[in-house]
Amino acid sequence: MSKTGVYVHIPFCARKCTYCDFCTLEVDDFAIERYHYALKREIELYRPSGRIDTLYFGGGSPSIYPSSLLRDLIEKLKESLPLDLKEATIESNPWELTVDRLRSWQKLGFNRLSIGVQSTDRDIMRVCNRPFPDDLVERLTRAVEIFDNVNFDFILGLPGENRINVENSLKLIETLKPEHISYYMFDSDHETGLMTAVKNAIIELPDSGLIDELYNTIVKSLKRLGYERYEVSSWSNGRPSLHNLKYWENSDYIGLGLSAGGHLGFTRYLNSEDFDLYCAAVNEGKKPLGYVRENSMVQELFETLFMGLRLTRGLDLSKEVYPAELLEVVLDKIVSRNYKYVEREGSALRLNARGFEMSRSFFEELIDIKEEIESAVSS
Repeated sequence: MSKTGVYVHIPFCARKCTYCDFCTLEVDDFAIERYHYALKREIELYRPSGRIDTLYFGGGSPSIYPSSLLRDLIEKLKESLPLDLKEATIESNPWELTVDRLRSWQKLGFNRLSIGVQSTDRDIMRVCNRPFPDDLVERLTRAVEIFDNVNFDFILGLPGENRINVENSLKLIETLKPEHISYYMFDSDHETGLMTAVKNAIIELPDSGLIDELYNTIVKSLKRLGYERYEVSSWSNGRPSLHNLKYWENSDYIGLGLSAGGHLGFTRYLNSEDFDLYCAAVNEGKKPLGYVRENSMVQELFETLFMGLRLTRGLDLSKEVYPAELLEVVLDKIVSRNYKYVEREGSALRLNARGFEMSRSFFEELIDIKEEIESAVSS
């Protein structure tokens, strides 16, 4: 039986970065107390059949959550869920990396640290309303010395991005050698403070041609530095994110907390983003669902494709539960429409190098194929 992951959302932030579209709340002692109580009640509502082998505390800024409360949550998780953890991750911002915090997280059982560096350029971070510590390198050095499994998050394409900024980020990676790198393209599709400023002509995004060039530089440089790309935006030196692999493999995971999402069997759900509704529901012994759907076979198959084709190794659908006739129709359509981008061997499918470069276009085409299959099945 496959094992399950748990994601815990800690929504509190000292400030809102302008590019962020995650569910966040301002730091408030009373709100933290209410949320903590509700989160413990929500943990009690889940009884997974299998063991829990990955745990991920994200946000928001879980790194500013008091250590005493983090300890209390972990004790509650141990008490209520069958934990058999291989990986326990906590997210942090660079300016929150103190020796005391780092040591405290280790003692609590976290064995992986994910740091939102985003950019090594102070001016880019200022535009994003994000602090930039003068001792950034020292704080990051401290983190990689204390934790033996560290991820650096970066975002490519923020206002002010240029070749020098990217080269400095790559030099930082080369110097500190974290075990994992996540390098995301800035997503301009979301309604954020940053995109409002762009639409109002207050700031400009970098030229798309430049971003394409810089992206190619990043891909080549990370390979030269010994990092293996295993997902569209993820590289590792042999230690991929076990928790994130659950998302990409469309495995089971429980989402706890405000706006958190989960996937159990064929059920996909999202918790409410409304703080009061979330607290009220769990205090009444109800799951605080804002959205829940029982996937059809076709929906589950395409979710598996959307996630699994982000992996460089692709996916082998012969190991899954889908009817052979449905698989054959879907795979034939994908290959015939995207033959330049995919490689197929039986029920195994993966994007080739060109497919990775054109992944956005490929996934848009995959949406069209999904709609065609759903229409054919329902007619």
